[in-house]
Amino acid sequence: MSDEPSQLPGFVRDAVRQVATTKLGFTEGSCVIEYKPGSNCNGIIGEIHQVTLSEGDRSEELFCKIPPQDPERRGQFNSDEMFEREILLYAELLPALFEFQRRKGISEEDGFFGIPKCYHTHFDGEAGEALILMENLRSRELRMLNKLEPMDYDHARLLMITLGRLHGLSFAVRDQQPELFKQLQVADTLFKSIKASEPLLEMFSSALDGAISLLGPEEESARERMEALKADFVGSMDYCMDGANAEPYAVVNHGDCWVNNFMYGYKNGSPSELVLLDWQLARYTSPALDLSYFLFCCTDEVFREKYYDEMLQIYHGALSDFLTLLGSDPIALFPFTTLLDHMRKFGKFALIMGAFDIPVLCTDPADMPDLGGELAFAQSPEAQQRYAYRMGGAIRDAVRYGIL
Repeated sequence: MSDEPSQLPGFVRDAVRQVATTKLGFTEGSCVIEYKPGSNCNGIIGEIHQVTLSEGDRSEELFCKIPPQDPERRGQFNSDEMFEREILLYAELLPALFEFQRRKGISEEDGFFGIPKCYHTHFDGEAGEALILMENLRSRELRMLNKLEPMDYDHARLLMITLGRLHGLSFAVRDQQPELFKQLQVADTLFKSIKASEPLLEMFSSALDGAISLLGPEEESARERMEALKADFVGSMDYCMDGANAEPYAVVNHGDCWVNNFMYGYKNGSPSELVLLDWQLARYTSPALDLSYFLFCCTDEVFREKYYDEMLQIYHGALSDFLTLLGSDPIALFPFTTLLDHMRKFGKFALIMGAFDIPVLCTDPADMPDLGGELAFAQSPEAQQRYAYRMGGAIRDAVRYGIL
């Protein structure tokens, strides 16, 4: 087995060789391994490397995900803790939820199984080592949408169904397997690291200033509400992130529901399959965090005016149908009126995170900043125009729906 030259740490190359022979059936000594750098900006900062395994006429592609090798960037976002969380999800919690469904006789089509196939995980905090080896979903002809474009109805509808089933699992496990449910109650890791970093807190404060500056003189009420939100955004985030404030309706959230973490498959030109990527920010809190973050950051004002209510109904319908299939009572566990209440109570999360993340969504991939330097987004005139449209619309709709 031979490796192409690679700057990756030895423990990564060792793991790839092990997976190639023990899990994928390649021959020791005959398999050629090639590494190619991939994206370095996938939600919470990490490095993605594409791995190609080949032997004779056969080849397989994997994705290798590791924390940033730059110590400063690694420490800024507390990457080790983020990777430890994602590895917990892939190695323990998600497999336990899949087994819960299989014992109920739930098929792949009717349940939640939409994650990449994970071949290997490794975490050693003392040694500073973390690794996730997974399938390359593009080999299955799944594709990611263009983040610059607000999501359309068909793709959003499939996401609502998927989130309904994901969240429904937590409610069913709460009802039927309390010991497993205790394991799902994982605290937030993102905002803890943000609060510990004065530069990151300043970045959020500056991002909220930028959002407020979009409001015109005729929007004084919205401006006052945003100013109040900025004045206590740390307190608001603490409240939203704490699952205790959502009881008895807290669930395991995906935690990072934006368009670059979704990959879709198609039948006859329509989206029919959805895989959720990047579980580093999974947390136990209100279902409204996943929903509001997606609806206010990845759709636009026109979409929400037409479909906001319908999206919540699709989500809750999927959750209710799935809970019934699993043998629990959706009306008792999470009534629709409670969902609406949670959207109003916890939706501020989407505005605070949106002020920071919508500029990223509006920046063309070719214009993304070097992550070794300043994190400056939405700098081009086109990106600034997209940002003003998307962020301004999010603020106006937050007022309209009673969130702000």
